[in-house]
Amino acid sequence: MEKYQEKVAYYLNEFQKYEKKYGNGIPYSITINKGKHSGHIIFSSLVHGNEVGSLPGILKCIDDIISNKIKFFGKVSFFLGNIEACLKNLRFVESDLNRSFGENYKGALSKERKRALEIMPLLKQADVYFDFHQTIMPCLKPFYIFEMNKQSYYWARAAGVANTLVTRKKGVSFSSAGMCTDEFVRSLHKAGITIELGEKGFHKESEIMSYEIMKRSLKCLDKVFLNHSSIIKLSRKNIDFEFLNIVYREPFHHAKMQLNEGIINFKSITTETKLGVNQFGKDIFSKYSGYILFPKYPKRTENGEAIPPLPGEIFVVADKTKEHPLVWKE
Repeated sequence: MEKYQEKVAYYLNEFQKYEKKYGNGIPYSITINKGKHSGHIIFSSLVHGNEVGSLPGILKCIDDIISNKIKFFGKVSFFLGNIEACLKNLRFVESDLNRSFGENYKGALSKERKRALEIMPLLKQADVYFDFHQTIMPCLKPFYIFEMNKQSYYWARAAGVANTLVTRKKGVSFSSAGMCTDEFVRSLHKAGITIELGEKGFHKESEIMSYEIMKRSLKCLDKVFLNHSSIIKLSRKNIDFEFLNIVYREPFHHAKMQLNEGIINFKSITTETKLGVNQFGKDIFSKYSGYILFPKYPKRTENGEAIPPLPGEIFVVADKTKEHPLVWKE
């Protein structure tokens, strides 16, 4: 924990140094405008506070833009989401920041909702937005995750790095708990993209992947807005994704529900795989075969009950799509 705190303190301090010169009025947010075209791309980290893996990559990218090591000619913003949760090594403090966006939010005016209200005016300016996340448990590979949207698909494919896209049909929200950052941007008819870089924490792989995505996306933004290139054509320079669709969600409807230890993201399962036990001590199975995602292991009381608030699902299952999602109607 001490090493985590030291790293977090260092990176946040470095970000604030840039903020003194490039701040845009939103705490823990900066904007660099080279002014050669009107395109505006935004990158974010720490929307879930303890998903810190992209933080070093963001600092490196900012430094390389300022020093012109990365040649960029448009407008780019960076923001860090949930600072208090990050400092406490928590996913969130009062409510999930990544369920707190949108004009029709119906939850409480939590710390996270107040932060979302600070960030939303910036997100409204985005032409393209990438949100860097990490999974709670280990992950066999990085993956993009967002509803099928042509703009977002082409920008994600152009950025590359990850070769898997977990997607869903337009209008299907990621969570019933509220709107995510990328959903908010897509609701404004702009490209909103989330990528999961692997297991939460500081990992060199997450730093490298986030930096490479930013570097490639900045280059693409210049080509689209300065050279009038087609993002469709730029995307086709990379191989297409492996597409998966979420086919099942197991509700986390009782605090005594518990998964077996060691379930990781993209573990292959069948309907006969024992995944845990419910509140009655009976085995939990998935109703569909596929790949398990987002298994939840919340902290528990001495009698084994998960400490509230409970996540909406204890796990979800994704499987390969039967057709290319571009054929789905938007």
